[in-house]
Amino acid sequence: MFTMEIGGVRFKMDPTAASALRYRAVYGNSIINDLASCSSRDDLEGRLLCMCYEMIIADRPELLEFAKLARRDKDFLAKAHVAKSALLAPDPSFRPPVGEPGGDEPFDEYKILALMVVAGIDMALIYELPILHLVALANRVAQLRDPESKTYRPMTDTELCQLYPRRR
Repeated sequence: MFTMEIGGVRFKMDPTAASALRYRAVYGNSIINDLASCSSRDDLEGRLLCMCYEMIIADRPELLEFAKLARRDKDFLAKAHVAKSALLAPDPSFRPPVGEPGGDEPFDEYKILALMVVAGIDMALIYELPILHLVALANRVAQLRDPESKTYRPMTDTELCQLYPRRR
């Protein structure tokens, strides 16, 4: 969680997957897809406004009041991009598999929930991690459960000596 001042009012912001799910539930589309499909600056600003509104944790004003505060704040767009970076922070260790099926499908937060259920991932992580971290976690769990996926590591000297004993 972090705080952001918009129009002279401080708000507690939630960068976890719960905010992305709230946006998906209210506006009917993924925040990732909505931001990618923006065609103008006004369109982008409106979607960032809605995203920031859904990220507010407590004492959320009405959307129109929040929009008035954002209009008064000359740095709102820069602040909204900071909030977007926090909400859509990628897992730095995640490397998507090459040629993964369904790569052209639009992103859907509900599909992430389904993957979490199938993988047996604790749903409480929705309130702890950003949405793209959950994607990486679900992918890691799937790789660990895949019997065809094998990982190799070099053996240590001790392991080599135990496996191939020789006279000294």
